[in-house]
Amino acid sequence: MTETIRLLARYNAHVNAEMNGVLAALAPEEWTKERGGFYPSFHKLAAHLYTADLAWLVRFGGFRPFKSLKGDPFDFPPSPGEAPFTAFDDYAAKRKFLDAAFVSFAAELTDADLAADVSYRNFRGEALTKRFGSLVLHTFNHQTHHRGMIALYLDQMGVKNDFSNLSAIA
Repeated sequence: MTETIRLLARYNAHVNAEMNGVLAALAPEEWTKERGGFYPSFHKLAAHLYTADLAWLVRFGGFRPFKSLKGDPFDFPPSPGEAPFTAFDDYAAKRKFLDAAFVSFAAELTDADLAADVSYRNFRGEALTKRFGSLVLHTFNHQTHHRGMIALYLDQMGVKNDFSNLSAIA
């Protein structure tokens, strides 16, 4: 399973970079324009993805010491509800850093890590215990889901996009 996680981490970084290239080409006002949906703008979707990914990586770092999950922003993540960025360029830099952290984190994982159970608290403070590998897979599935929302917004704008080609890096 470690190879699958490593593949997903590389894929995630690859398609996020592609997606951010498309988003960077949009007019600045498109970043915050509301389009419907639960996260109604590119900015709000990106903030949710970044914050959720960072929260999961911080939780994963509590399982055992991972070299890739040390320092800022892992030691001092933003508070829930705190905007981690406002401008697209700031988001793109933070996303690139986080994607590199995912790739490094995946390289440190062992089969024993992925088979272990981990206890953590969710955002509501509920204590949960889940299989570590399932939670890691969840983070990648969560990103895929929300990249689909971004793709839909781009489709509605008539902007060409395709962030689903796992075989491009396999």
